[in-house]
Amino acid sequence: MSGARPTGAPTPRPRRGLPDWLVIARRELLERVRTWWFVAVTLLGPILMVALIVVPAVLASTTGKEGVRIRIVDHTGQLGAPLSTVMAKIGWKAEIVDVDTPEVTLLHAIRDDQIDGFLTIPASVLAEAPAARGSVIYQGDNATNQIVVLTLNQLVNQAVLTVRFEDLVAPERLAAMITPVGFSPRHTTGETSGTSGGAVFIVGYAVMMLLYLAIALYAVNVMRSVVQEKSNRVVEIMVAAAKPRALMMGKILGVGAVGLVQIAVWVGMALVTMTYKAEILGVFGIHAGGWSLPPMGLDVVAVVLSYFVLGYFFYAALFAAIGAMVSSEQEAQQAQTPVMMLLIVPMMCITLVSNDPRGGAAEVLTMIPFSSPILMPMRYVLDGASGAGVVVSLAILAASTWVVAWLAGRIYRVGILLYGKRPSLRELGRWIKYG
Repeated sequence: MSGARPTGAPTPRPRRGLPDWLVIARRELLERVRTWWFVAVTLLGPILMVALIVVPAVLASTTGKEGVRIRIVDHTGQLGAPLSTVMAKIGWKAEIVDVDTPEVTLLHAIRDDQIDGFLTIPASVLAEAPAARGSVIYQGDNATNQIVVLTLNQLVNQAVLTVRFEDLVAPERLAAMITPVGFSPRHTTGETSGTSGGAVFIVGYAVMMLLYLAIALYAVNVMRSVVQEKSNRVVEIMVAAAKPRALMMGKILGVGAVGLVQIAVWVGMALVTMTYKAEILGVFGIHAGGWSLPPMGLDVVAVVLSYFVLGYFFYAALFAAIGAMVSSEQEAQQAQTPVMMLLIVPMMCITLVSNDPRGGAAEVLTMIPFSSPILMPMRYVLDGASGAGVVVSLAILAASTWVVAWLAGRIYRVGILLYGKRPSLRELGRWIKYG
């Protein structure tokens, strides 16, 4: 018979395609990566990081350093002269006015942009008894500028010390005595020499903020994608080709892969930016000062990626379940509030971790699965968590993620094809029981 298979020839195996969940994940990944919005956000991230280094430094090097115009109302008759002299040395323009000058006149001068502010020095400020001393008052349109305020505070205190001790100590020696000493905080746990405390905090804070934004952004994208497909009835066609669990798993994996791509780009650019901060600021003619980047080994990268993956799956499963429960974008916005609160609460506890990374509150917060994806990487960067603590936290988060994904899968399986009124808690219980 023509076309018959020869006797003894091996039976050809049917070609097996990719699993349904992997096909859907690939579709979700390619659909998002190919958009101009993804490319724009991915490229704008590094630009924003450079801007976060350059812009504050540029502003700090110019704002409050020169050109400040101040009038001094000196009721002591002794502080005005040394103050105006030292202000002139830093580029400020100081003018001593008569003590009888009405305050309204000075306020009008600020309003008409003749001066930036005026300093009122009471006569009692030089009193020996602390309780009898008055307060120096500064009023100006730049009183919210912390550089101006801190500089004024320092100059006034130096002038007061100079006047008090000028009869006892030679002026040159006094100037040297009251010059502040250098102070450089360095973070260490005792295992190695310290690195810049400010740099460690910035790195830890940046890691925390990056994870928060990535988890929130991409987990919410899962919910919106589910709601969109459900409202357009596209999901009915997709369910005919794949099981609901595969749909949910594929969507979470695909969107999560997009997040990993962007995080890899952002983390790489962040490391480059912080490592070459001095060179970047040098292009703009700004001195970077002392900058010691804390060690960023493979362990830090592994911790950050582990918590992103598990934290993303944890919240993405919750948001996928929400998307399956509702029928419109408006309902989704209302239903997502409780889950968003779980993300916002860790953000409100940042100082508990950053101020005392080894404290009890930090340890508890980094073990709770709702907050550990956000706070534990920051705590680890701050050397507040041991390797064993990270393993325990990851184990709790992994177990919680499995439970949440299992529950979300049962809700998704039932709710994805249901429309109309949002289910009650009792109905959700039945979905979980029979899903």
